[in-house]
Amino acid sequence: MSPQRSTPAPTREEGAHAPFVRAVRAHPLLVGAIVLVAIATSVALVKARAAEYNATAQILVTPASNDGTYGVLPIVSENSADPARTLQTASTIIDSPQAAQGAAKAMGPRWSPDRVAKSTKVQPRGDSDVIAITGTAPTGAQAVRLANAYTTSALAARSSELATAANTQIAQLQTQLRRLSPADTQTASQVASQITTLSAVADGHDPNFSLLQAAVPPASIGGSSAKLIVLLAILAGLVLGVGAATAVEYLNRRVRDEDELLALYPLPILARVPPLPDPAREVGAPELLPSRVREAFRTLQVQLSRGTTTKEGRTVLFTSPSAGDGKTASAVNFAMVLAAADFKVILFDFDLRKPDLGSRLGAHADFMDVFRSNEPLDQLLVESRTIPGLRVMSARPQGDVTPLLEAVSRHLPELLREARHLADYVIIDTAPIGQVSDALRVASAVDDIILVARPGNTDRTELVHTRELLDRMGHTPTGLLVVGAPIVGSIYQGYGLDVDRAGNGNGGDGPVAPWLADGAEREPRAARRQSG
Repeated sequence: MSPQRSTPAPTREEGAHAPFVRAVRAHPLLVGAIVLVAIATSVALVKARAAEYNATAQILVTPASNDGTYGVLPIVSENSADPARTLQTASTIIDSPQAAQGAAKAMGPRWSPDRVAKSTKVQPRGDSDVIAITGTAPTGAQAVRLANAYTTSALAARSSELATAANTQIAQLQTQLRRLSPADTQTASQVASQITTLSAVADGHDPNFSLLQAAVPPASIGGSSAKLIVLLAILAGLVLGVGAATAVEYLNRRVRDEDELLALYPLPILARVPPLPDPAREVGAPELLPSRVREAFRTLQVQLSRGTTTKEGRTVLFTSPSAGDGKTASAVNFAMVLAAADFKVILFDFDLRKPDLGSRLGAHADFMDVFRSNEPLDQLLVESRTIPGLRVMSARPQGDVTPLLEAVSRHLPELLREARHLADYVIIDTAPIGQVSDALRVASAVDDIILVARPGNTDRTELVHTRELLDRMGHTPTGLLVVGAPIVGSIYQGYGLDVDRAGNGNGGDGPVAPWLADGAEREPRAARRQSG
């Protein structure tokens, strides 16, 4: 019998930011801690940094025409192809060791040329012909003095350099002029004109640089404001925090939540089983199950019964992608809830690699008995001592289970066919399909495949492997049973839990009282009994 096909839930679209949002939601404390550390660090740096003031003076750059008037003087000439390069060359001339030495003398003994150089910044200002000289000092007055002293020293050093070169060139031109013939008046006129131009340079005129604006006292402390530094620290902390959370999520192979579960395997969620307290995880009687757990499995049963027309029992396979997802506990609890509802239930332990149903239910049997004797299945099943109506076929731990798996697989169709005539529900617990392929041997012979998943435990890689295996085999699980799902509060949380059917106020469920009203779900069972 092929498994019942169901329409998968729609795949959830995810944007590029979705992994980061999930990572932050999964690790808010990590992100918050990193942001707090970043803020604390920024506050400490703001408090520890010394107060600094900035003052800026400006020098105007006037490139000279390259017509040979200044001869071999180191003049900044026009470069129409790259004006920015011309301004950068001018900045290099101003930013000189001679300027730092002159400014240090003007500032006083506490200022060395090295300190002046480190406290002064020479930069071209945008696309203009202006060079900005910014001085940084502990006080506004010192910053003004430093900027103006450096500017004055730089201009003086430049003028001195040009004057020395101009005097040398003037002497050469005068010698040339004396040697000229009296008849060569044109050359004599050109040389005399050049001597006049160079004489202005020798007298201290700089054809390239002039003071545009002296520095003025700053209105506030220089550098970034404390608020800006803290804001940038918050942004940096958020980026680092989100990055760290995303890295942790990337390294974590566990499925985080239902959203990721459905994104990896879009199946209908048939029921959500809330977290069980430790004492309730190994219960052996249905009345000990919390009411919400019982209600979750009732919801599962109603969905599996929908559309049932056959007079035979329904076979339900429980499997999971990973170990520890809760598929064995789910199979047992589902069987207990059905038995408490007066259904005849058979529970097969087909997890032959790790069989523990017998010890959990106090019903010890062995699959090997099916092959050792000629007795019918009805005689081999063992009834649970604590759960009337539940019969079990368990297994015993063995070394190599391969021969038993092969034998059971060959006889499984006949075994299940016989079990359907004996019970309303035949429940099969199998090994995790994401780790071993045992469940695939049974999947084609059952009515429903219930895939049990536990967010926070289910391995992401094994879930994908499970989906791929089932798809290749042509099996679509009936749906998901999500274990450990939190229950959202509502006004119906306590509905029907105040008074039991007998009015004793024990929570609405007697120990083994049937909980389904006579109706559609009971008709197949009643019909089977009448036909029997």
